[in-house]
Amino acid sequence: MKDIEAVGMTKFDFLGLKTLTVIRNAVNFIKESHHINIDINDLPLDDIETYKLLMKGDTDGVFQLESSGMKDLLVNFKPDHIEDVIALIAAYRPRPMKMIPDFIARKHGETTNYL
Repeated sequence: MKDIEAVGMTKFDFLGLKTLTVIRNAVNFIKESHHINIDINDLPLDDIETYKLLMKGDTDGVFQLESSGMKDLLVNFKPDHIEDVIALIAAYRPRPMKMIPDFIARKHGETTNYL
């Protein structure tokens, strides 16, 4: 990555292609076997049952949420809306990780300290 940037090029990460293929295949299977048409572009972002699974760390097979560290983070943070999930994915990187304990404490109203 650093070598590419040093010569003035931009590095792109194209992630999730395998996951997108699995989703497409699952949607096709459900349509063929159960005659249910699922539009993945129109899924609700406020599904309570989905957030219950996230809060339990039940995320095997969920892109960027399936590592043991991310599962622990989900259990401790208890995301209850999509912005929480977005923030956790962004925070689960080497530099911002040190701020995660304070982020969790603020989510649960245990501190109002800001960095």
